[in-house]
Amino acid sequence: MKHKKFLAFIAIIVIISMISIVSLYIIINTPGNIPPDNIPPIVNITKPTEGESLSGTTTITFTATDQQGFIKERQILIDGVIVQTSSYSYIWDTIQEVDGSHTILCKAKDKTVWGYDEVTVTVDNGGEPDTTPPNVTITSPIEGSTVSGTVTITMDATDANGISSYAIFIDGTFKSDTQSYFWDTIQELNGSHTILCEATDLSANTGSDLISITVNNTGIEPESPVIFKLMTFNINESGENPDWKSVVKEENADIIMFIETGYWDDNSNEKLNQYVNEFNTYFADEDPYIGYCTQGITYGTDGAAIMSRYPVIASNQITHVPLDNNTSYDVTHDFFDVKVNVSGTLMHIIGSHLKAFTGSQNEQIREWEQEGIINYMDNLGNIPIVYLGDLNSFSPEDWGLNTLQSGLGYGPLSMMVPPYNNPETGGDYSAYSSAIHNWTDIHRTLNPTDWGVTYPSEDSRIDFIYVNQFLFSNIINSTTGDTAHAISGSDHFSVDVFINLT
Repeated sequence: MKHKKFLAFIAIIVIISMISIVSLYIIINTPGNIPPDNIPPIVNITKPTEGESLSGTTTITFTATDQQGFIKERQILIDGVIVQTSSYSYIWDTIQEVDGSHTILCKAKDKTVWGYDEVTVTVDNGGEPDTTPPNVTITSPIEGSTVSGTVTITMDATDANGISSYAIFIDGTFKSDTQSYFWDTIQELNGSHTILCEATDLSANTGSDLISITVNNTGIEPESPVIFKLMTFNINESGENPDWKSVVKEENADIIMFIETGYWDDNSNEKLNQYVNEFNTYFADEDPYIGYCTQGITYGTDGAAIMSRYPVIASNQITHVPLDNNTSYDVTHDFFDVKVNVSGTLMHIIGSHLKAFTGSQNEQIREWEQEGIINYMDNLGNIPIVYLGDLNSFSPEDWGLNTLQSGLGYGPLSMMVPPYNNPETGGDYSAYSSAIHNWTDIHRTLNPTDWGVTYPSEDSRIDFIYVNQFLFSNIINSTTGDTAHAISGSDHFSVDVFINLT
């Protein structure tokens, strides 16, 4: 009898245990009850090594891997101070440090937790900080010379510890961040002008050379305005697919606004300069590109850059825009306003990347951003403007052509061309539209029967080029994604337009 009771007791224990295990399995695998990822990324400092003695400049590098393959944030710290947040490398000028022991901490975070690696190194620079600026010499043109037409400005710059950046100024106005610049003096007044060339080393010491020259274009007529090609291209996460470069080579545009350039600004615009040089080598018979990109970019899906064969007069990274209620709105992706001199016509080319994703909250953010950039453009005045990029929204004329469009809305577009009251939604966006500019959607105007897909993965058109009243009568033709590598180069198609300023 006791034996049977014992067996019954054991059976009850087994049943309870099985119920507990099954219940726990159900709880863990029920949506919303999945336990958080508490396993940190594996971080490994690859350079320098533990105990290494350093001097001058050195590059800190590290790797990070995660079980779920997702790294959200990264940091490099020296002696507890964050020095890098957007890259897996950092150029460290140890000359600015006190000789002795220093710690390098590299961190990476997945969706929830940080992983890290730390090494201790010794700095030994003999105790002398670098206070010597680079030696800079303008090699062309020559001091006191008289120039005309197009002039190439070049400089030589040397420094014992390396150069971090360059700058060329004409009459105090910044022109280029490279060692050379093609200067069209026909756009200048005859008379005396100054050229200032600067170079900054890795210790933030700046050397310079300044000369005065005379411009004399008497009897030389400016060249007739030429037809130029302008393009916008979302290259998708800093150009993760290298075929984007093939699209650029196939399009051969004179001015290109890139979106999602990511970390092109790292290490003194290293990637930007790499691509500018690559394309200038490829297009050896064309005028060279000059490149500029936004700075301080944290994510690969952010950032904008321009390459132009025409002189860039100024650039402005727009982090906040003015709303109609006189408040300042912090935009999701910084706008990029670049002022370009195209054959004597000064125009603002403004790159845009509005808030992504569907849903009413994201639509509202897009509308605030569009409202603000329209106000910004109105504040520039009655001047030629091109507005382009990835607007993450749909043209009113395209609405309803495909069910995949639902959710992205078209408020930002209804503020542009033309402002109107939509009877389907009751939304009236005319109050948010420009007070001084009339906008033309160049692809829809030139191709009224062609939908013009620009985001092929969703069979949608979210990339646009707009011109205002100064330029709409000069547009010739426009195409979208018509190159050999259009589909493989990015998850967006490039959009381009030919403009004749005659």
